[in-house]
Amino acid sequence: MKLSHRLLGRSSRANGTAAQRGISLIELMVAMAIGLFIVLIATTLYVKGTSNVNFRMGQSENLGNGRYALGTLDMEFTKAGFRRDPTQPMEQAFPADAAALANGCKFAEGQAIYLTSGSELCIRFQARDKNETDCASATAGIAALKAYEEPPAPGLGAGMFAEKFAVKNGALVCQAGSSAAAAAVPVADGVRDILFEFGVGKGTDSLAERRVESFKTTAPAADDAIRSLRYAVLLASSAQGLTAGMESSVCGRWAQLGGTAASCDTSKGQLYQLASGSLTLRNLMP
Repeated sequence: MKLSHRLLGRSSRANGTAAQRGISLIELMVAMAIGLFIVLIATTLYVKGTSNVNFRMGQSENLGNGRYALGTLDMEFTKAGFRRDPTQPMEQAFPADAAALANGCKFAEGQAIYLTSGSELCIRFQARDKNETDCASATAGIAALKAYEEPPAPGLGAGMFAEKFAVKNGALVCQAGSSAAAAAVPVADGVRDILFEFGVGKGTDSLAERRVESFKTTAPAADDAIRSLRYAVLLASSAQGLTAGMESSVCGRWAQLGGTAASCDTSKGQLYQLASGSLTLRNLMP
């Protein structure tokens, strides 16, 4: 019996020692390697997923800004040359400006749209009704006029609006004729640059036949009346570092259209996109 008790005690102590034994160094290194591999996979998936989401957001931003910019250009430029009385001669509806307006535009007699030397497009039009305002929210001052009644002396604050459109600080902006340069109103974000092509015809007599005779990419001559427009808009995402080293053909296509290289700088990793549209100026055509 004593011998049996001794053997049982030794066996208990041996089992206790085995139960308290830790993992080996090799087992620890294998566990750490597996854990690091899992962390690496998870980190890669997260980084790739975040990059893909940011890329898609940049694309969506350009698409949205492009649609809005083209819609704004169509809506605003369609107004050029509008007269409350369509039978009123252009020379009477749009008299010559004796001096440049506050926004820098200066129109000749009968002129409703023209390109300045600084690639800024100026338009003017008569107000449709007393509730219409320009891009600076100024009214036309025609509350006393009846429908289709022409202003007796068309001018700013007397039935007519004048607006200038340009690209500044990454946005398409509008300056009303009564507003200084500091009062430019952004009308479409994300616009880096814009190019125009003008469909022109001779503007001798406002009641004569009006048609597009040729297209020009430079500023039309003094005797050329702009009848239609084609325009290309260069858009850029607000976020940077989205291209991940990928090359894009947008800047090359922009240069082929005649755009400047400075407008399309790929060093910051922004996403660029081109949008284009065309418009016949219905108030300046038959």
